[in-house]
Amino acid sequence: MQLTRQRNYVIFLFLILAISVTQISQVTCETYTFDGYEIQTRLVPDKTTIMLGEPIYVSFIVDNHSDQNLQVLVGGDYRNGLGRPESFTVTVQGENNRHVPQPDAGPGMGGTSGPVPIPAGGNYAFRLFLPNWATFQEVGSYTMVARRILNLGKHTSDLYDIRTKTIDVQTEASTKLRVVPLDEAKMGYIIDHLGSAMFSEYSYESEEATDALDHIQDERVIPYFVRASETDRYGLKFSALLALSKFDSESAFMALRNGLESEGENNNIYLAAAGALAMSPYPDAIPYLLSKRQHPYEGVRMTILHVVGKMKPDEAIPILQEMAHDEDARIGTEAKRYLKFLSKKNSASRH
Repeated sequence: MQLTRQRNYVIFLFLILAISVTQISQVTCETYTFDGYEIQTRLVPDKTTIMLGEPIYVSFIVDNHSDQNLQVLVGGDYRNGLGRPESFTVTVQGENNRHVPQPDAGPGMGGTSGPVPIPAGGNYAFRLFLPNWATFQEVGSYTMVARRILNLGKHTSDLYDIRTKTIDVQTEASTKLRVVPLDEAKMGYIIDHLGSAMFSEYSYESEEATDALDHIQDERVIPYFVRASETDRYGLKFSALLALSKFDSESAFMALRNGLESEGENNNIYLAAAGALAMSPYPDAIPYLLSKRQHPYEGVRMTILHVVGKMKPDEAIPILQEMAHDEDARIGTEAKRYLKFLSKKNSASRH
């Protein structure tokens, strides 16, 4: 088993190297010097030609060209609606300098951070999920530019030694991309590849494949997410339930239902299933969710309450009157607040 893992890792490194070699003509490298140490930045996409709707990652690579082991601070920038590293500034322009729209990540709340090593003669790669930075709507040629202030210093045996001197270096790198029309057959191959990779024992491969598959708006992803929702891997199950919320599909609905009914689950799994049912376009999703308002986890009941609060007064008021007596005081108080608001709204509409 250990030899197999080593072999797979060597193959992964070879593929990354192959990508780097084939993309080199598309990449612009920038060189910087701090404290006498030379680094270089480059932006390397997994593929330079992608289809409309095809998700890929782009690596912002920091090469250490010195003979000194260095380190760089990472993190502290990903707590937002997309998990996007907001310490980066990314722009994508098409022909005639037209900017590609960027998804709104919502408010940012930082996140944990810490240093990672950049070995002498080696590198460190930040992985950027392209759909989080650009929404391509047309085929054509594009230029992507990524900028980031790198907080750099010498590597120490204690990476968290606060006495380590650091220097901020403003860096950037760019690359070319070509977007071509969607090919359904090729997308099917990509879905199958990502679906298999989602179950990889390597967390980085599984997480990237899960994010990419979640971005593809194609019902062929459903069987993979249904299977993922049935695993005992917490992170994979959680992500799969949320991914299934987008589909008007009986199989997707049944997976969400199973997630809410399974015994002995982590409460966060119940909450993910309830939240996904609340968002699901499947006709039976909301009626089923409302039927579970006696669920033992108060987080699920609170989710149901917020769904009820958005319903028409005549439909919501009887349920709110029931939930106002919930054993959890917070739910009872919130139900009474909704009840007061909707009762006034209902009374006003009748006059």
